[in-house]
Amino acid sequence: MEKKNVAMEGLDEEDHFRDLELIRERCSALNRSKSIGKGNNLEEATKKPAPVCTLKDHTNDVTCVDFAGRSLLATGSSDKSVRIYKWQVGDKFLEVKYSPLIGHTYAVNSINFSPFGTKLASASTDGSTIIWDVKTGDRLCSLQQDSDAALRVCAFSTNSALLATGGDDDMASLWDVSTLSLLRNKHAPEQCLLRRMSGDESTVTTVGFTPDSSYLATGSSGGELRIWDARFGHSVPIAIKSKAHDLGVSTLHFSPAIGKEDSVLGKQYLMATGGQDNELRLWVVEVGGQIVGGSNSPIIAPHHTLYGHAASIMCVRFSTSGHILASASGDKTVRLWDPIKLIPLGVLEGHKRYVTSCAFSDDGALLAAGSGDRVIHIWKVEGVTNNINKVSVSSHAGKRLSAKFPSQRYRENIKVIDWNCDDVCGWLTEQGLAEYSHNFRSQAIDGRELLTMTDDILENKLGVDALGHRNKILRLIQKSGPGSPASKTSVNAPPKEYLCPITKELFTDPVLCADGFTYERVALEAWLADGKRTSPMTNEKLTHLTLTPNRTLRTLIQRKV
Repeated sequence: MEKKNVAMEGLDEEDHFRDLELIRERCSALNRSKSIGKGNNLEEATKKPAPVCTLKDHTNDVTCVDFAGRSLLATGSSDKSVRIYKWQVGDKFLEVKYSPLIGHTYAVNSINFSPFGTKLASASTDGSTIIWDVKTGDRLCSLQQDSDAALRVCAFSTNSALLATGGDDDMASLWDVSTLSLLRNKHAPEQCLLRRMSGDESTVTTVGFTPDSSYLATGSSGGELRIWDARFGHSVPIAIKSKAHDLGVSTLHFSPAIGKEDSVLGKQYLMATGGQDNELRLWVVEVGGQIVGGSNSPIIAPHHTLYGHAASIMCVRFSTSGHILASASGDKTVRLWDPIKLIPLGVLEGHKRYVTSCAFSDDGALLAAGSGDRVIHIWKVEGVTNNINKVSVSSHAGKRLSAKFPSQRYRENIKVIDWNCDDVCGWLTEQGLAEYSHNFRSQAIDGRELLTMTDDILENKLGVDALGHRNKILRLIQKSGPGSPASKTSVNAPPKEYLCPITKELFTDPVLCADGFTYERVALEAWLADGKRTSPMTNEKLTHLTLTPNRTLRTLIQRKV
């Protein structure tokens, strides 16, 4: 091994760039194969997608799964253990050396990685929540409630500062986990417990934070959904939805990407729930501002119901982009849905018993599912969704998202020229130009008309008197016009910072390397798998091989591209 490393370090620049080109060609070939796959005939398209990896290390029911980035997968089981696996080239997963994590005395019912992937929380029937150090496998602390009642669920807030738990004592607890030194204190439970929130005298089966960590949602075996303010010390729910599911709510999850914030409507979030009634439901949670209908009170409004499962739904999860929703069920399947178009995308089969849990990798490329058959299957999502047009659409899926929802994020996926009048007025509102919406609507200004606007028309015909406001509208027109240079740049040539220096393609899972540069994970791991220990950019020796997810860049790409 030493001889190999020495040889690699001695490569001259010609060999270095030749190897870079080989990696680039390898990645390009992979992308070409994906494109070819989209053109397969109907017979090939209807083949059942097979898992790319199967894990069989647990000795009892697998109750929960979760991803940290794409590199780590955690699983929890009724065998009292938590196992950690690391992704390998070829979409294989190998158990890390410190796994399994042993600390609970009864079944592990829920696990959740912190958003930065440095901590892992596990909740158990023994009434405790253990927070683990993901790097070493050490136990950082154990949070024990006074009641010692079984815990069913745990979830970190998206800012990593809070941890919510719920269980059989009919209570949800909110813990401050922002300071690890405090967590290691022997009095941590008393000092870190912010408050306990009582429900409807039924087991708290599921909890989840909104994408901005401002609010917490809880679901119960009694069928209630409740929304709590997670920022302040209120122990009274700000919104309640009774009988959200007839036989109890078993799971909930907020879309991380779809929803309005700080608009004239206040804040809107899209939430998915599953229940014992076999139904998958979407809800619009509206908080603050002037709610549609004239009320200032927060509401949980039903949006749509998706049908397809033949047994209770045990887990729902949105992908990081918010464009795919997964649901795991007692009917032994995982189903994928488009939460915007409200249509089914595909069905994943292979488990022999009820499927308890599912989770997407952060890049949305992989989906893992755990089952009562003690097995974890991992699928490539693209293999299921690339034949969307071949999948029959349920008769219940004809309803489209209402005009007030989804948010700007979805409208920006439509070319400006295809905007309708509502889209134009919605954009004006989100840009702080709501006072002009009436004039634009009265003149029936849609996207096509918007692109023909001039400064004179805006000022004299549409009443946009402020020069700054006219310039803001004209900048959008200049950027989005069919023949404008800005349009060609934004559509065909993303900023170079958004492109992997190896593949020269748009990042999907960017990671930081020891050389300070960001690369596409698959490309860099292929580089390292070939025995390289030098920087692809500088050809200098790498000080370490740790790859850190560049979440900030990924978020920027999802918002801007």
